[in-house]
Amino acid sequence: MGFVNCIVYLVCSGVVIFLIGRIYPRKWILPDRFPFKSYAFEKNGRLYEKLHIKRWKTKLPDASMILGKLFPWLMPTKRMEGNSAKKAAVLYKETCVAEATHFFAALTGFLCIRIWKKSGFGIVVSILNALWHIPFILIQRYNRPRFRRALKLA
Repeated sequence: MGFVNCIVYLVCSGVVIFLIGRIYPRKWILPDRFPFKSYAFEKNGRLYEKLHIKRWKTKLPDASMILGKLFPWLMPTKRMEGNSAKKAAVLYKETCVAEATHFFAALTGFLCIRIWKKSGFGIVVSILNALWHIPFILIQRYNRPRFRRALKLA
């Protein structure tokens, strides 16, 4: 029963976090400030190139594409069509929203430790949940400097 409770919790909390991310005012997002700014150790995204994110990022499931088809008013398109400067500005902030959404989904997943206490499997589920979200956070941190450069060129 603990496993089922953890899964139900993770799905429900993920939906709530996603919805909060969708309604959060974009004018409050400051991509060049903590926690979204690029740090020196990231070398303006080059660290993520060493992790070969470009090769594997498209192989991960993309919930925004599925949700974008089901609920087009919830998700901005990821294509750089039309006014590329305007689109780059939108996508620049959207990387922040996606990063925050995955970060909070990973963080709140640690409540599974309390939900499934008896056997210690709550710890395993919590760690697996966090590990699931890390690649998506890295992808956003990889993409953000690219959008910043596109904005500077526009």
